[in-house]
Amino acid sequence: MMTCEEVRLALGAQALGALEPDEALEVDTHLATCEACGAELVELEGVAAFLGKVSERDVELVTSPPRQVLDRLLNARVKRTRRGRMLLAVAASVAVLAVGGTVWTTVAQTGGQEAASSAQAPRSAADRAPAQESDQEASIKMDDGQGKPPVSKSAKPQRAVEDREFPGENKAEDYRATVSVTPGDGGTELRVHVTGVPVGTTCGIVVIDVDGRRVPTGTWVLSRDVYQDDATFTRRTTLSMTEIARFELVDETGKVLVDIPVRK
Repeated sequence: MMTCEEVRLALGAQALGALEPDEALEVDTHLATCEACGAELVELEGVAAFLGKVSERDVELVTSPPRQVLDRLLNARVKRTRRGRMLLAVAASVAVLAVGGTVWTTVAQTGGQEAASSAQAPRSAADRAPAQESDQEASIKMDDGQGKPPVSKSAKPQRAVEDREFPGENKAEDYRATVSVTPGDGGTELRVHVTGVPVGTTCGIVVIDVDGRRVPTGTWVLSRDVYQDDATFTRRTTLSMTEIARFELVDETGKVLVDIPVRK
């Protein structure tokens, strides 16, 4: 009987129809009982359909592309490098401008509270602030060429607020798993961090909705390098956070290694 790992290694040949009959029969038998491996085969079948459209001429172009293609790629890389430096310069100028604006506001507020005899000093500082602001705007135009401010990054803090973490623990086996979730359009992104589970174990995250329906999200193998790099595995489900009741970390046989409740 083939294991999940052996079947996954043979899925490419299976999708292309290149397996021996006895091997193909053994793979089909496994796929009939393993939902995770069946899902991976469906993904590979789409790739196989595209490979069937590749001609010998296409392969020759990939192994030895024309000179003009290489020149175009090189020029595009140079332009991207220049654009990146330009954006860094604009961001630095805007940061300086923001600091200048904050100083101007503080000085103006202090001047309104002081006596009339000391009001001249804040006004002088306020007079210098527009000149400082004008210099910074000129710097932006010189660096950018068009005077356009950089795109606002305000959306990033909003996403950080939406991210949530759900820890789970199997005290008997000393297994631990944490699922970090990010709601998005059409589903939820999952980032899974595992500790304590033996090296070589094939793991997968199963999402259980509020009605008890189980939705697998694919598997991965815990290698020694994974633990050394403190890696996190990214998966995705079409369920929204309001539909998710809990997560389960399972092995290749479907055995639950860690139960991870979702606290609303």
